Amino acid sequence: MSAADMARPASVLNGDGLSVQELREALAQTQHALAAAQRQLCEQAQIFQAMEGLACAGYWWRHAGAQAMAAQCSPGLCHIAGLPVQESLSFGQDGCGILPEDLPAFLAARERMDGTELECRWRRPDGQVRWLRMQVRSLGGVDGNPVELGVVLDVTDEHLATSQLREQLGFIQRIASRIPGFIYQYRIHPDGTASLPYVSDAVHDLMGLRPDIKNELSALQQQVHPQDMDMLRSAIDQSACDLHPWQREYRVLSDDGSVRWHMTSAVPQAEADGGLLLHGYTIDITKRKQTEQEIERLAFYDALTGLPNRRLLLERLQHAMSVCLRHQRHGALLFIDLDNFKDLNDTLGHDVGDLLLTQVAARLVQTVREVDTVARFGGDEFVVMLDGLSSGLAQAVVEAEFVADKLLAALNIPYALAGQPHYSTPSIGIALFGQERHSVDELLKRADLAMYQAKAAGRNTQRFFDPAMQAALLARASLEADLRQGLAGNELFVHYQPVVDARGRVQGAEALARWRHPVRGFISPAEFIPLAEQTGLILPLGRHILQVACAQLVRWARDPQAAHLSLAVNVSARQFRQPGFVAEVLQTLQASGANPRRLKIELTESMLLGDLECTIERMGQLKRHGVGFALDDFGTGYSSLSYLKRLPLDQVKIDQSFVRDVLTDPNDAAIVRTILALAQSLDLAVVAEGVETTGQLGFLRLHGCEQFQGYLFGRPGSAEDMDVLLHA
Repeated sequence: MSAADMARPASVLNGDGLSVQELREALAQTQHALAAAQRQLCEQAQIFQAMEGLACAGYWWRHAGAQAMAAQCSPGLCHIAGLPVQESLSFGQDGCGILPEDLPAFLAARERMDGTELECRWRRPDGQVRWLRMQVRSLGGVDGNPVELGVVLDVTDEHLATSQLREQLGFIQRIASRIPGFIYQYRIHPDGTASLPYVSDAVHDLMGLRPDIKNELSALQQQVHPQDMDMLRSAIDQSACDLHPWQREYRVLSDDGSVRWHMTSAVPQAEADGGLLLHGYTIDITKRKQTEQEIERLAFYDALTGLPNRRLLLERLQHAMSVCLRHQRHGALLFIDLDNFKDLNDTLGHDVGDLLLTQVAARLVQTVREVDTVARFGGDEFVVMLDGLSSGLAQAVVEAEFVADKLLAALNIPYALAGQPHYSTPSIGIALFGQERHSVDELLKRADLAMYQAKAAGRNTQRFFDPAMQAALLARASLEADLRQGLAGNELFVHYQPVVDARGRVQGAEALARWRHPVRGFISPAEFIPLAEQTGLILPLGRHILQVACAQLVRWARDPQAAHLSLAVNVSARQFRQPGFVAEVLQTLQASGANPRRLKIELTESMLLGDLECTIERMGQLKRHGVGFALDDFGTGYSSLSYLKRLPLDQVKIDQSFVRDVLTDPNDAAIVRTILALAQSLDLAVVAEGVETTGQLGFLRLHGCEQFQGYLFGRPGSAEDMDVLLHA
């Protein structure tokens, strides 16, 4: 190098005209850029590795031409495969972690190199098996040689979740197949269409659908009874609006034409896309419905006739009365009682009676409209409720009467019972309702009263309710209540009417019940005695009169002028037939100390219509203790000579109805003479009742009557009045 060159600056020593310093600086910059690129590459590699880790993914690659060359693995794949990082893989038959049964599919994918996705299992060195999802593709290399690239995703957790889900689904399916119903999901899409994402297999048993069409909504809907479809749609629409669970019962049609009952319950779930998913459960409730219907039949229908019973009638009647009152229309209640039905039961038996009742029920149903109600009220009583009659009272009466006449005609047709024709007639009472507010009980009472009025009119007819009947009933009920209170408050007492001989001397008396009401004053025996008979109050009343009469005999026994008197007490048939009547009389006599021979019991001729042998036996028991017997109102009843001959009587009393006209009516005179002659032939004493004139007295004495009772000798009065008469 020349001295000149040595003297030149270093910056011009480079052949490119760059100095060394400039080269150094360029090199430093290049090194710096390379270091930055390396750092960036390292960061990207770290990010890529992190992404592999997060995604549980990795990859491998190798040059296609070098068959012996092992595949290079990414760190992510090494982690998945359980291998050390930077370890290569061999995909030959030996040394590969792919399970043998999955290896052919992998090798086939390598042959294709089309990126087809496949799944296979990989056994790690520690023995753990992982599921891998991979794609294999061939890429062009930088040197023109192809490169095999495989992308791998660890899907073990996905397979585990799928397996668990499959197990859970199998568990649910096993449960669903054993419960008595089917489970379903019903989806309403945002556009309003519907589908069934899931239905359990039990739908085949309940709905009769084949498994291949069980998810077809239309197939299910076709099974629902047409009359119930709107109700189900309405429930679903309402649930979609308020998202509340719902439950409905509906009918389904079977292939054989039978109808079954189902109950479905569903819980709604709103979906993100605006749709609705219903999770539901359906069971067959046919047996429950049948049980309910049977319970309802037993509770609301008559077991013999199948008609509505009293309970159901009352419910329908209450509803009909409210409707008629609201719309100002009339209805009618027809109370039907079969005449003499008891005689049929007593003679042919209850089974024949039941047969008649069923035929009567059928005729009643056939005669009226379907909207009308025919009910069995009890026993041989039926009730027909007519609804929707005219608003005008007169026309409603005509319509109700027309139906009643039709029923009379239908029930008068002979019945075939036990192979023989039988004739039965009804008595029908009619009560209208509608434009006046009444209770159900009041209406039934009115119809019942009208029915009894029809019986009183001769049976086999119909009668409308008359308000006068109700007034009489209310008066009777009031009188009964007063009588009960009067007996409890000792308002009833005894008056005595003397019985005298032909010379006018008092031989005895008849004890007569009297009632002084604290408000109404004296009440006639003709008014309260029949009521006492009907209500059973005659028993305590008769007991009271007997006790007072025995006490009076004891008082008379202490008076020399009255000691000879006998006292007659009236005893009703109901009282006499009480099982303890004889013991009661004897106990009363013993407790009071009265002389039994001074007590005379008066019986009516109606007593002879009962058990004559029992009557004779009881009379004999009392007769042996000295008690006497008289037959009251003789000639007005049904006595015969054979009865008179057998009864242990001491006396007969001629009824005042014969004595009253004995001087003006030849028939009454003949009857009185006959009674006197008959009594004389049977050695019976005779007392003529109702003697009010001396002419009557003369006639009776002329024909042999020896004892008399009537206003001519004294009206009924107190014991003090009797004492005055005795000592006059």
